[in-house]
Amino acid sequence: MNAVPQQAQAQAGPEGLTFLPDARIGMPFFYEPQVSLGSAAIGANCRFGRGSYINDGIMRENTTVGRYCSIGRRVTIGAPNHPLDFVTSATALLSECDARQGIIRDTGKPSKTLIGNDVWIAENVIILENLMIGDGAAIGAGAVVTADVPPFAIMVGAPARILRYRFDEEIRTQLVDTAWWQCDHDYLTTLPLRDIPETLKRLDADKPVPVPVSYTRIAPPS
Repeated sequence: MNAVPQQAQAQAGPEGLTFLPDARIGMPFFYEPQVSLGSAAIGANCRFGRGSYINDGIMRENTTVGRYCSIGRRVTIGAPNHPLDFVTSATALLSECDARQGIIRDTGKPSKTLIGNDVWIAENVIILENLMIGDGAAIGAGAVVTADVPPFAIMVGAPARILRYRFDEEIRTQLVDTAWWQCDHDYLTTLPLRDIPETLKRLDADKPVPVPVSYTRIAPPS
C-alpha cells in the first residue's frame, strides 16, 4: 500500500501572517492581518490587504493586493514583457551589451501592478506588469490579462476579454461608492452579505467609519 502524502502545514509568521514552508517572501513585505501566502514566491516591496490570500504562484515585486482578495494556484502576477524589436529578446544579454559598451539607459519608473479589493483570481492566470485590476473583478482560470480590468468585470480567455459584469451598472456603482472593504472587519461580519439590497441598506443607514489601511512592515535583519 502506498503511503498517503502528508499535506504541508501552514506556518505562523509575524502576527496575522501565515505561509507554507516552501513560500519565499521578498523584503520588505507589507501586510494587514489576516493574510495567507500559501507556497507563493513573493517579490520585494509587495503589499497585501486584510483578508487576502494566495495559494501559490509568483508575484513580482511592487505588486499591491487589496483587501479580501482570493488568488488561486499557479498564478503569475506582474509578469514582465521582453523587447521584440531588437536582435535579441534576452534582457540579460542586452544589459551586458550596454554595460560593456558604456551605455546608460533610463529605465524609467519601476513597474507596479495593482489588484483592487474583493478580486477573485482563479487558477493558472497570468497578469502582466503595470496593470490595474478593478475592485470586485473576477479573472477566470487560464486567462492572460494584458490590459486594465474594470471593476466587477468577469474576464476570460487569452488575451482576456470581458465575458460579462457581475452586476448591473447601478449595483456596481453603489458597491464602489460604499467601499465596504474599508469597514471594520467585525462590523462586516454583522452584514447580510449574501443579500446585496439589504447590505446596501445597512451600509447607508449605519454610515460606518472607514478603517484606513495600516500595514505591518517586515524587513530583512539589519
